[in-house]
Amino acid sequence: MYSDSALSLVVPLCVITLVFITKRVVLSLFVGIVIASIMMNYGDFLGILGYIFTHIAGVFYTSQSGAIEIKSNSLYVFGFLILLGILTQTIAHSGGIGAFVKWARTRIKTAKGSEFVAFVAGIVVFIDDYFNALTVGQISKYLNDVNHSTRERLAYIIDSTSAPICILIPISSWGAYIIGILEEKHIAQQISGIGGGGFFALLSSVVYNYYAWFALLGVILTIFWQINLKAMRKNRNVGVSDFLQSQKHSSSHIWLLVLPIGVLITSVAGMIFWSGYQECKSLSPIAMLQHTQTGFALFWGGCITLCVTFVISIRHLETDSLLPIIKYGTLSMLPAILILIFAWAIGPIINDDMQTGIYLANLCQDVLQSHSSVLLPLVLFAISCFIGFATGTSWGTFAIILPIAASLAQSTHTDFTLAIAAVLSGAVYGDHASPISDTTILSATGAGCSAQSHFITQFPYVNICAFGAIIAFGVASVSTSAVLGYLIGVTRIAHINCPIYFITLSFACHSK
Repeated sequence: MYSDSALSLVVPLCVITLVFITKRVVLSLFVGIVIASIMMNYGDFLGILGYIFTHIAGVFYTSQSGAIEIKSNSLYVFGFLILLGILTQTIAHSGGIGAFVKWARTRIKTAKGSEFVAFVAGIVVFIDDYFNALTVGQISKYLNDVNHSTRERLAYIIDSTSAPICILIPISSWGAYIIGILEEKHIAQQISGIGGGGFFALLSSVVYNYYAWFALLGVILTIFWQINLKAMRKNRNVGVSDFLQSQKHSSSHIWLLVLPIGVLITSVAGMIFWSGYQECKSLSPIAMLQHTQTGFALFWGGCITLCVTFVISIRHLETDSLLPIIKYGTLSMLPAILILIFAWAIGPIINDDMQTGIYLANLCQDVLQSHSSVLLPLVLFAISCFIGFATGTSWGTFAIILPIAASLAQSTHTDFTLAIAAVLSGAVYGDHASPISDTTILSATGAGCSAQSHFITQFPYVNICAFGAIIAFGVASVSTSAVLGYLIGVTRIAHINCPIYFITLSFACHSK
C-alpha cells in the first residue's frame, strides 16, 4: 500500500525516535503498532482495534479461511526463554553459581579477562545467532559480575559476535539461509559465471564483509583498551535482578554450572541438525541448516538440559525451593517475552503493510541506475544499513536487497562479490543497531540486562565500526583492492578509538 510513498517510513522512524526519547521499548513498539493501524484503517475505529489485535495475536497464530494455524516457532522460543529462566534459578539454588564464582576468582581476576572469555565463547558457538546470544550469556554473565564488568558490556560483546560470526562462517543457520537466496533461479543465473553456486559466492564475499570483521575488531579493541563511552558509563547493570542473587546461595560444586551449560550447547546443536534432517532427509550440513527449526531445537534442547540439571542438582536443592525456582525463573523472562511479542508483531506491519523495505529498495534501484558503478557497493551498504535498522530484520533485508544487488552488479559490470558483501554487511549493522531487532532483544536477555539499556549503550560502538566499513567499501570500490579497504578502514577505527581509550583511562583514574 505504501511501497511508493515516503509514508512507509513513518512507523519505523516513530518507533526508533520514541525509543531514544522514552527509553521504553515496549511502549515505543506499541505506539508504532497503533500508528500503523490508524494509517491502514483511518476513520474506522473498530478496524483500528481489530488491526491491533490481529497483529499481536498473529505472533501466536494465523487464521486463513476459518482454519487456525499455531505459530509453533514463536511458542517454542517463548518456551525456551522460560526454560532458560528456570534453568538459571535451578543452578543458582543448587549452589553451582556460587561454586563457579569461587573458582573464577582465583583464575580470572580482571574485567578484561572475563570479557575475553565471553568473546571466545561467542566465536565458538557459531551455529545460530539465537543460540549464540542466549547460551554465551549463561556462560559469561556471572564471571563478568565477579570481575565488576557490566551486563551492558557483556550484551554488546554477545551481540557483536553472534551475527558477525554466523555470517562469516557459511556452515551456520545464517549461511544456509543466504545460500538458499543466492541459489534461487533469478540470482543463480547471474552468479553462474563465478562457479560453485551460492556456497562459493557466499564464501568469496567473506573477505569483503567489512562490517562483520570490523565489529569483531571493535569488540577486541573495546575489551583490550577497556573503552567505556559515555552511554556505557551512564547505564550500568540496568534492570539486573540476579546480580546479587548469584552470590546468596551456598556454593557446592562447579560442575553444577558447567555440566548444564555443556548439555545445553550439545543438545541444542544436536537438535538443530536433527530437526533439519527430519525436514530434508539429507546428511548435507548446509541442507540440514537450511531446513532446521530453530525454535523447536531450542525448546527441546532446553527441556533435555533442564531435566539433566534437576537430576544432578536435586540433592543440593531445598525441599521447598521448587515453586520459587519455577516462579522467579518464569517472571525473570516475562519482560523479554513481552518485548519479543511486540517486536514480532510490528515486523510484518513494517515489511508487509507499510512495505518500508520495498520502498527503500526501489529508491535504491532508481538512484543507482543513474550513477557510476563505482558507487554501487557503497550505496548498497548504506541502503541495507537503513532497511535493516528500520525493519529490525537482517534476514528480511537479505531477501529484499540481494536480488536487486545481483541484477545491478550484472548491469553495471560491478564486482558481484563486493556487491553481495556490501548487502550482507549493511544488513548485519542494521540488525545490530535497531532497537526492534530480535537479536538485540535476545542479546540483552542472554546478558541479563534491559533491552533499552543494551540498545543505548551499544549504539555508539556499532556506529564506529559502520563508519570504518563505509570508508572500506568506498576504497575497495575505487581501488578494487580488499586489502587497501581493510588498511584504511582499520586505520580510521583505530584513529577514533585511540583518543577514546585515553579519555576513558583518564576518567577511570579520576574516578579512583
